[in-house]
Amino acid sequence: MHNIMIRSILLVLLLSSISLAEDLVGIDADDISAAPATQSSATTRPAPRRAAKRNPPNVVDKLVQFESTDSFSDGSLRNAKIIPGSSTRVELGYKEGDFPRTGSWTSEETKAAFPFGNLIASFNVATPGNTGVLLEVRVEQGGTWSPWVQMQCWGKNLIPLDHPLKWHDGSVQIDEMFLDKPAAKFQARVSLTSLDFDSKITPSIRRVSVCYTGVVENADERKHLAPSTAPSQWARDLKIPFRGQGALDNPKSIRGMICSPTSTSMVLDYYGFDRPTVENALAIYDPHHDLFGNWGRAVSRAGEFGLDAWLARFRDWEHVKVEIAQGHPVIASIKFGRGEAKGLLYESTGGHLIVIRGFKENGDVIVNDPASRDKGNGVVYSAGELARAWFDNGGVGYVIHGALPTNLAATQPTTKPAGTAAAK
Repeated sequence: MHNIMIRSILLVLLLSSISLAEDLVGIDADDISAAPATQSSATTRPAPRRAAKRNPPNVVDKLVQFESTDSFSDGSLRNAKIIPGSSTRVELGYKEGDFPRTGSWTSEETKAAFPFGNLIASFNVATPGNTGVLLEVRVEQGGTWSPWVQMQCWGKNLIPLDHPLKWHDGSVQIDEMFLDKPAAKFQARVSLTSLDFDSKITPSIRRVSVCYTGVVENADERKHLAPSTAPSQWARDLKIPFRGQGALDNPKSIRGMICSPTSTSMVLDYYGFDRPTVENALAIYDPHHDLFGNWGRAVSRAGEFGLDAWLARFRDWEHVKVEIAQGHPVIASIKFGRGEAKGLLYESTGGHLIVIRGFKENGDVIVNDPASRDKGNGVVYSAGELARAWFDNGGVGYVIHGALPTNLAATQPTTKPAGTAAAK
């Protein structure tokens, strides 16, 4: 009798483990945690090496956006024109006999508020069929400019086969620029391309966002650059419609890879754009790097619907609470090893995206976690533990705001899954 009871208990435990493993996707089975979803106090410490590199003391992030008539006019145009209005945009021009039609907008050389060693960039564009937009950035290091390097592209573009992603003092790794020597300036360039014979089919851009990061030792200067905030009404739940990346209507072959498109789909649904997760995933898919997790492509997809979207970095919960208080969820890019953050639905992850949809009154975080279709809807995570998984991994977040005050939001996206034509 005793042996039968032991075998029964072991069978129950085994079945529970299998059930949990089947529910979690995008997370290795070895990383499954049976720990409760919330903990009242921090019980772990971040990996010192990662925290020192990705969230060092006195770090400051600066967001620069080009989106107004003035900011676009300060740059230079080549076969492109500025269309002013409530939603100012730069649109590809027309030259008789040109094929493909190409044009560009280049920002002025922008002096940074402090030396920086890291940069992320994103844009909001419209690319009707057979058109595309390419975003490049270069930086000045020690008086010398780097080559132009690709940060993002959307639609059908002409990409030179020898397009550099690495130079002596830095490199771009998928969607993030890392510098071995601090930079003092940056410049952005947007190339617009149309392979359509109809001159009325033109790509356009309405926002370029650049977020650069550096260490500022002076406390007064740091306070001026990154003022503290004291939002009210942050203890709320935005009730973002939930989706799990392991949903049975998602193809099994991609369920473990689409945390970013699934999180983006939830936020799009919140703003009234209920599109299939698979459709969003195919649009967000990065064919150059063969992955669904390109940060910039996710916000570009949101921008296609007329939403204002960009990449930013968060280093504390106060700035996240500002977004929640204003009714805007934030998509967080997290990463942590075993023992670095406890109380989540898994013990570690090499990279994962979640939706922050609110806060409890005690400051704990209400999350839509697409890794679990059964337990991820409104799961509550300790703020202290989630900070180690997010802020100490660089604090990258997708910021997506409601539609612009134009009829752009009523239009359907025009971009098909991205294709690229190599320049000869």
